[in-house]
Amino acid sequence: MDRILGGTMDVRLTARHCSIPDTLRRRTSERLEALRRYEPTLSGADVRFDLDHGSPLAEVRVKIRGQALQASAGGDTFQVALDSAIQRAERQLRRRRDRITDHKAAAAAVPPPPAALP
Repeated sequence: MDRILGGTMDVRLTARHCSIPDTLRRRTSERLEALRRYEPTLSGADVRFDLDHGSPLAEVRVKIRGQALQASAGGDTFQVALDSAIQRAERQLRRRRDRITDHKAAAAAVPPPPAALP
């Protein structure tokens, strides 16, 4: 429970067909922790770096209360690919949060039915 309410998020990094420097590992953890401002209940994230035919790819999978959001992107370097993938995940989290708050606001704004006249 402590982890969900503000502890550190579980971040799992995987490198396929490549190696990842420590600076990119730290940057990945920092950027993923920053996503908590959109969804404080983030429980974990899986990040996969892949060198696909010489093209760096990054795939980010974020776990939220039994759901998972996935974003992937490519770029000239792993850092560019990571930034693009995290921006996509951030956009998904922002949309998810907006839907939740809009739904609650719409339910509260519905006026009660008029009372029947005697």
